[in-house]
Amino acid sequence: MGNVFDAMKKHQAEQADQARSGEAESAPAAGGAPPQALPQPAEPAPRAGVILNGYSPRLVAHHDRGGKLAEDYRALRTNLLAQYRDNRFCLLVSSAEAGEGKTVTCLNLAIVLAEQPEYRTVVVDCDLRKGRVASLLRIEKRPGMADLLRGRATFDEVLRPTSYPNLFAVPAGQADADEVGELLGKQELDEFLGRLRQEYDHVLIDTPPLAVVSDAGTVGRAVREAMLVVRMHKTRRESVDKAIRLLHAANVRPVGIALTHQKYYIPSYLYRYS
Repeated sequence: MGNVFDAMKKHQAEQADQARSGEAESAPAAGGAPPQALPQPAEPAPRAGVILNGYSPRLVAHHDRGGKLAEDYRALRTNLLAQYRDNRFCLLVSSAEAGEGKTVTCLNLAIVLAEQPEYRTVVVDCDLRKGRVASLLRIEKRPGMADLLRGRATFDEVLRPTSYPNLFAVPAGQADADEVGELLGKQELDEFLGRLRQEYDHVLIDTPPLAVVSDAGTVGRAVREAMLVVRMHKTRRESVDKAIRLLHAANVRPVGIALTHQKYYIPSYLYRYS
């Protein structure tokens, strides 16, 4: 884990250097004329067939498709796909603690994955306690995963279309805290995820923080791989170490750590874990 935290320190130093150089460039020379305002580039035209309203502003890869922040998510996509020869994967997205941006990261990653029309992507909200996928995408919350696991909804009923023809989402539905463990332990979850792996190229499964509840480990029995989201300057090193130990204990392989920062939880890089 030392390399990850060294990278965090290096990233902070680079940001400080960029801020200082930016101030120097913007300062006018003594006695010189004030700098002329540069023309602003035109905003990129929206992609055909994509509606740019309705979704949460936190989904920057949707609302600002040509911006730097969207490019950061594309870099995350590139680093992740480089680990899979056939570009197909089924992955848990979790965090060590709450408030690290795992759901926002998961959905923005899904959006940039959907930019590849030859692949199909689905996001599954397995945080049955505090699921946020439905609210961020502004889709109906029910029926969802909880309803499917109870046997009250079918595979097709829980899948929701999005503005992207090759991107789908499954909301969490609604469940009481005392029944979540029982629902996630059902064989129906394995069967559902198995079918998703057959029909979709990219399956992203949003789960609760590892240090809060054991849900991610329970879901991991059917997934086996996970990406850990870590917020810079917030998450304690001890929490990250504990989260990785919990993944290993559940026989789930961490494929990498996505460092996030700023108010929109923009990813810095995917650091491979070994």
